[in-house]
Order: sequence, then C-alpha cells, then structure tokens
Amino acid sequence: MIKHGILSVLLQAAGFSILAPIMGSALAESRGTTPGYTGDSTGNIIVSGTGDCVHTGSWSKDKATVVGCDGYVLNAKVKIVKGEGLNAIWMISFPQAELFAFDKAKMTDAGKAYIQAHRNELGDDLAQVYSLTVIGYTDTTGDADYNMDLSKRRAKAVSDYLVTLGVPADKMRILGRGENDPIASNDTDAGRTQNRRVEAIVVAQPRALDGMIFPNVALFERRSGELTASGIQLVEKNLRDAREQLKRATYIEIVGHTDDVGDDRYNQKLSEQRAQAVGEHLVKVGVDPSKMVAMGAGETMPVASNATEEGRAENRRVEVLVLGRVK
Repeated sequence: MIKHGILSVLLQAAGFSILAPIMGSALAESRGTTPGYTGDSTGNIIVSGTGDCVHTGSWSKDKATVVGCDGYVLNAKVKIVKGEGLNAIWMISFPQAELFAFDKAKMTDAGKAYIQAHRNELGDDLAQVYSLTVIGYTDTTGDADYNMDLSKRRAKAVSDYLVTLGVPADKMRILGRGENDPIASNDTDAGRTQNRRVEAIVVAQPRALDGMIFPNVALFERRSGELTASGIQLVEKNLRDAREQLKRATYIEIVGHTDDVGDDRYNQKLSEQRAQAVGEHLVKVGVDPSKMVAMGAGETMPVASNATEEGRAENRRVEVLVLGRVK
C-alpha cells in the first residue's frame, strides 16, 4: 500500500463578519425553552408572518441573544482549516486493462478477481474511514465528452463492486475525470495504457483535508437551500485566492451540515440542498465540476454540543474540503 501526506494548506486564512440578520422564515433554528421566546413542540422559536420572533410576556432586550431574532447577529467567520496528519490519505491505482473489456464499463470476471486480490491494499477496516473516492480516467482517444462519461461509469462499476466486498456504500464517492490529469504521454500506446486507469483514494479522517468552513447563517436564510446575495459574495471572496489551488486539486468535497433540531429527514435534505447550492456556485466561478462531490451529512457530524445555541450555530455549516494532488 502506498501512503501519502497531503499538500501544504491550500487556502489563505480569512474571516468575514455577518453584516445583516437572516429573517423571513417559518421557524428560527433554536432548541428547547429559550427565555423570552415562544417555541413550538419541537423546540423551534416561532416566527410570525412578518418575520418577527414571537416573544413571551417576559421578553426584554437583554434576552435578545438568539441568532436571527430581534436584530441579533452571530459574529460568524469563515474558518480555514489545514489538513493534518501524515499517512491519513492513501491511494491505489487499478489499470483499466485489468478490469474492463475495450470501450466497456462492465467489469469482467478477471477484473473482479483483480479487485479482490488488491482489496486489502485499501485498508483493513474501511467502515471506520471517512471516505473512499473512486476516480475514473481515460486517454485522449475519441470524443472528450464520451470519455468523461465512460470514466465515470467505470468508476461507478468499481465502486459498486467494492460495496459487494463489504465497503460501506455511504463511504463511497465517485468521480469521472475523462482524459484529464494524464500520468504519461498520450502520444504512445504505452502512455495511453497508463492513463486508462481507476484510482481509489482513502481518506482516514476529514481533518486530513484542507478546507473552508462556512457558517450556514452566512450563506442562507433560515430553512432555505438557496444562497443569498451576501452568501454568494462571501463564497467568492474566500475562493478568489484559492482558485488556482482548487484547479490543481485531485477532488473537492462540499458537505452540508445541520444541528439536531427538528426532523432527521428534513435536516438531511436541507444539508444536501445547501451543499448542492455551494457546489453549483463553485462551478459558476470556474471550478471543474468533474472533480467535485456535493453531499449532505444532516445532523450526523456535529463539531460542538447541540445543547447550546452557540454549539448549534457552529454545527450549522457548509464545508469545502480539498484534497491536494496525490503523488
């Protein structure tokens, strides 16, 4: 097994305060009994039709400490995280000639046997790792769009087969890169053969990746999956200096997170919508979509306690995680 450390931090530190409160939703994201505010049965603060948080008779200005209510603004900043821990990322490359017939995306029996023989090189307990990303590549022969599609179908075939061997499906990520990122010259048969490959990259822990963490309150209105105008500006400010590094990355993962307030399924869907919104905007500003995965983690990966408003605010976030080129 070949193990690799990640590149040095890709993103420059930056922080921006939120300039205006986020209002206009049916429910404020809070939990439990909040002094001075009326809550519903799930612990959310009730918001009136005019967008105001509903007070109890005991409300006073000193109790206006809930984000999004009565003009209270969370001084949330974008966090820049440097990946840590050598040997937290490793990769194995599978030659496509060993796995597939020419111009096909269905694995051969010999290909399945080849994967089985090399399965242990990916690690003993993949149920405990953060992710396993399967990336397909082609040479430059033929139509570029066709190659992109073929590479993704082949990556999915390998991913699906790894799942049958016991790799948890929720750990899998799939990318098709087509004829991008050649490792040899496409001017020779030998070079083209090397470029036709499927790579499997294992990330032991998310903190092994470089990244930016955006508080949801900075990007979205309450219970919304659509980026606000100020959220778009915040994303673009933080990506400006990192754009070249993002272009050179192996892959980029956008992950939406919520607190644990409310329905689990709703939180999962909202986290997916928010990750997708950020991913779509990254594409608009020039990031290659073939190296990006957008996903939602719902309330399953808290970074702080959900017992306090401050902790819940920290858990409501979108992370842009970046893997530098693995060599």
